[in-house]
Amino acid sequence: MSAAAVPASRDVRVISLIGAAHGASHFYQLAFATMLLIVRQEAGLSFEEVGLLAGTFYGVSGITQTMAGFAVDRFGARPILAGGLFTIGVALALISAAHSFWAFAAIAVIAGAGNSVFHPADFALLNASVNPSRLGRAFSIHGVGGSLGWAAAPVMYFLDSMFGWVGAALIGALPGLVLSVLVWTHRTDLIDHRIKDRAAAHHHAAKPMVALFVQPAILICLVYFALIAANTVGIQQFAVPAWVSMFGVSENYAALCLIVFIVGSAGGVLVGGLFADRVHRHDRVATIGLLIAGALTLPIATQSVSPALLLPLLALAGAAGGATGPSRDMIVRSATPPGASGKVFGFVYSGLDVGSFLAPPLFGWLMGAGHPAVIFWIAIVLYVINAGLVMAIRQTTAVRAAPLPTAAE
Repeated sequence: MSAAAVPASRDVRVISLIGAAHGASHFYQLAFATMLLIVRQEAGLSFEEVGLLAGTFYGVSGITQTMAGFAVDRFGARPILAGGLFTIGVALALISAAHSFWAFAAIAVIAGAGNSVFHPADFALLNASVNPSRLGRAFSIHGVGGSLGWAAAPVMYFLDSMFGWVGAALIGALPGLVLSVLVWTHRTDLIDHRIKDRAAAHHHAAKPMVALFVQPAILICLVYFALIAANTVGIQQFAVPAWVSMFGVSENYAALCLIVFIVGSAGGVLVGGLFADRVHRHDRVATIGLLIAGALTLPIATQSVSPALLLPLLALAGAAGGATGPSRDMIVRSATPPGASGKVFGFVYSGLDVGSFLAPPLFGWLMGAGHPAVIFWIAIVLYVINAGLVMAIRQTTAVRAAPLPTAAE
């Protein structure tokens, strides 16, 4: 059965499951860093070491993500995704037994390897399994799942308060383990993208991989994702201690502010998905959203708002940034050749890990040096740069032949 002939009810099952898996990925990204902050003093870690460990997680994920994309195209997306969910869940559980920097570093390597599979596997499954007329909304739910995963991660602070950090780590491992079983068992709904277009996959496998990856639009997307990830991760991992320092609020209130920011982003992604299925100029949606998010971050960087106004301001900033997500994914899809979903999405989205690798050590150093506000000034600059990159992607793709509607399987 082709994706176009899939009934809506099956699309709902596929989108929901993949969205939940993506949520688990984002949950563990932030939960890992959150647990490091929770155990920082007891384990004798500095802010700089926390940043280095978080960077190691993303560095390993970035290095292995392109390889995960090749594995997706070779062995199928479903088993690779199930394995990644299991691995990253187990990695968080291992924190319960760690007491030194090197133990946490080993866990960061394991968790990063597990995290590497999500984008190539998720997008290969969505492109192969979902009706193309619903892909914009599918990408939006995928993005919402990620945002909700981030929003759920600060609950680790509350689990630590109730059960201690050992109990928090063990409880936090459960979502990944459960979802790995669900993905593995959904053989009928999750279509193997290799079966859908074996001829195209063989055609592109015969070409040098360098020719596939050095297309200007794909390279610019890679840089875009690296910078947007540096921005996002910097805010998410260090916003709680930064707001405590900048505005004198409690840790729990700062965690609530972070949750509001992430939930606002999830709402923006939903709206962005509706736009993505109805507009052709996805670059305009992304550019406007990024510039608005930057403008709304300015009062936070200048500390010109009261703590009470942080909540609505962060909700709006998150929504503006989140609305760009589905259009971003449609831009990448339009540049992806048939039969190469795993490779291209693995390569391009490894930019997320590159940015996430570079940002934590820098922002950890800024926190240790007593400059928390600089984190948000950097965020503003990155919003503006990324708006320019989106326009550059549009100019690059405009000079080549218009992509076919089925550019990615």
